[in-house]
Amino acid sequence: MIKVENIEYGSMNYKKTLDLRNKVMRIPLGLNIYDEDFSFEKNAIIVGAYEEEELIGVGTMSYSNNTFKLEYLCVDTDIQSHGAGGKMLEWLENKALEKNAEKIILDARVSAQKFYENHGYKTVGDVFMLSYAPVPHILMEKIL
Repeated sequence: MIKVENIEYGSMNYKKTLDLRNKVMRIPLGLNIYDEDFSFEKNAIIVGAYEEEELIGVGTMSYSNNTFKLEYLCVDTDIQSHGAGGKMLEWLENKALEKNAEKIILDARVSAQKFYENHGYKTVGDVFMLSYAPVPHILMEKIL
């Protein structure tokens, strides 16, 4: 059974999120997540998905005033499509609602666009590339 829990920035579990994000989102692109600055996550909402005690997914959402942005949502490639991503997304959306968010925006990889559409997100921009993740992305949003 998958459980979703808050993760504190800088904790041992947080360090595990960086390892997972590196495995899923950077190493396949020939990049290293440890070359990036994640100090902005001190003020982010960070969540982990666990199967038993093993971290299998991570999601992070930054916010300032009423602007909420999903920064990362990834699940270990070995167990994708088992519901962990949807559970973390729902958990983050509920946290945003608790903070009076009206919408959430995100830069989705085009390969994940259908996943977000299935969870109520709409495309609001054109395809573009991010310098730190050079694969096609698309701006999406969900009105809460």
